[in-house]
Amino acid sequence: MSETASALAAAFRPSTAPLAVSSAVRALVAGGALLLLGLWLGDWDKLGVAYLGAACSVAFVIGDSYRSRLTALAAQGLGAVVGLVVGGSTAGSPLVMIVVAALAGSASGFVGAAALSGPAFGMMLSIGVAFGQFGGSTLDPAEQAAWYVIGALAIGVVHVADWPFRHGSAQRRYAATVCDAAADLCELIGRGDARAARTRMAAASAQARDAGWDSTTERVAHATAALYAEKQPVPVSVVTTLRTAGMLIRAGRTVQLAGDWPLTTPGLRAMSRAVAGDGRTPTGPERRGGRTVLHPLATRESAHNAVRMALCMGVATAITVALHDPQHSFWLPLTVAVIVRPEYASIFVRTMNRVAGTLVGALIAAAVLACWDSGSAVAVAASVGLAFAALTAPKLYGLSVVGVTLSAILAASVGGPDTVAPLIRMQDTVLGAVIAVLLGYVCWPGARRLPQQARIDDGLSAAEDYLAEVGVTDRDRRRFVRCRDEAYRRAHGARSACLAAYAEPPPVPAQAREMLPFAMELEEIVDEITSILPAADDAEPPDPVAIDRTRRRLVRLRATAATAVR
Repeated sequence: MSETASALAAAFRPSTAPLAVSSAVRALVAGGALLLLGLWLGDWDKLGVAYLGAACSVAFVIGDSYRSRLTALAAQGLGAVVGLVVGGSTAGSPLVMIVVAALAGSASGFVGAAALSGPAFGMMLSIGVAFGQFGGSTLDPAEQAAWYVIGALAIGVVHVADWPFRHGSAQRRYAATVCDAAADLCELIGRGDARAARTRMAAASAQARDAGWDSTTERVAHATAALYAEKQPVPVSVVTTLRTAGMLIRAGRTVQLAGDWPLTTPGLRAMSRAVAGDGRTPTGPERRGGRTVLHPLATRESAHNAVRMALCMGVATAITVALHDPQHSFWLPLTVAVIVRPEYASIFVRTMNRVAGTLVGALIAAAVLACWDSGSAVAVAASVGLAFAALTAPKLYGLSVVGVTLSAILAASVGGPDTVAPLIRMQDTVLGAVIAVLLGYVCWPGARRLPQQARIDDGLSAAEDYLAEVGVTDRDRRRFVRCRDEAYRRAHGARSACLAAYAEPPPVPAQAREMLPFAMELEEIVDEITSILPAADDAEPPDPVAIDRTRRRLVRLRATAATAVR
């Protein structure tokens, strides 16, 4: 199979994540509530905007962390409200519309790197501007924003209503998973190939950290990383203790266990302190300071994203103004806004999924409208589309797009017949995809080279900062944790970016295969740094010989990787 065919197959390959059945049921309930609201008010134009809010919000509430759901929902809602008001207030003058769309695109691309909810705000800012300019709603901008919020709230309420009754459940589950993954890894260290188990451990740790982990889980994760770097067989009693810790956490009990293994290495001593616990249970994520949240904005990558989004959104808006009836033009800039989002996946992967999903969703919508041109039956079908989008969101972006497209098209037809909508949506999607691919990929400098994240330069710099912090005598814990977490994020991100680049068209996959071994070595070096000082408050002074050895290893890796892919 050629590399192009392999890239196409990879773009449509579903993930191993399970279907989001619970989220689908909740989305169906939200859609039903909006339908009842529409029947009570008798104003289907308002309901259409509310359905848009619900359809856009579904993608941001998939996941177990209630805090993350609420944060992402609030971020995307704020972005949409700002976009709707600005876009609706500046519609009319073609030049002003183009400039506003470009500025919104620039802001969208720029904030996409900020924290976990930056992409949610950024994408919905561009989509809000596009709908405000071309949505054709009879409502004024403030009313559109209000009804969008109502639709988003319908999704939000059903997804966080049980939070008070399940507070901390996700954190406990993730913490227990870390202990289980740590036990699996410790069984293999020094006895076989533990790389796959280390990768699973890294994924479990990242999930627990993002959801909010306590000091016990944090210490277990990094003590295990230290043991992995030491490459010595781990006593069986460590594995048994870790499995017991996982069971205690699942039962909602604190972990306070006595390690009975020889304390012969820094990793074993760190693990003994980790399972001894501090009497606390998992709570919430550590608060991130403004500097930590905004630091990713001060990078060349975020500036490039801002310029690329500004160019693509400006051109999409200009073409929309020139070619389309404003009543049916929203889908073109929307397509560009969701495809040119490097934070979620590559432009190639999102383009393929977006086009295929929109075509299928539009065809299904056309079939529905051929049977019922408007009214409550169409609203019910829109709710089913909403549920399908939520159900398939973890599996494949293209499947979720089918549901979102179906819901959005039918929502526009609830108040009155609009049988041309499916054809317009398909036409606008293809044209938007062409704009996104040409300007955001083919003609964009460096787009057909290995992504910056996969080149490990940033990961090496983060590892160097982490190593420098380890060598500080009077260290600040917050800075130490920030440097350590950034080093792990960058190292694991580099490996993930290399693997994701396999789905790109040639010549990127070949470059990714060449860079992957260096990314994997970077992960091992970060673990090696952790083995020097497993915790910021360890009483043991770091070994200067080990620090120097690791520093020289980083220098060699930087020099070797620099010559690999140019």
